[in-house]
Amino acid sequence: MATRARPTGEILHLWLRVLGWQVETGRDGDYVVGVGTHFQADGGTLRIGGCARGEGELALQLFEQAMLTYTRVYDEALDQLTAA
Repeated sequence: MATRARPTGEILHLWLRVLGWQVETGRDGDYVVGVGTHFQADGGTLRIGGCARGEGELALQLFEQAMLTYTRVYDEALDQLTAA
């Protein structure tokens, strides 16, 4: 029976790049750490970060944070438009 390879998170990293995120990862002892930045049209910068034992787990953390950040920014913009 073939053993299953550990997920590396390559697909999630690819999606982050497609969505405009610049992600840097590295090792800190037994952990993989990563930070991501997304430059917005209005000159603002969104940032995400994470730390995990494996690359796949880190990629999932960063992707989830990116989606939550988009939701927050979208909700804030919608609230501003509704208030206007």
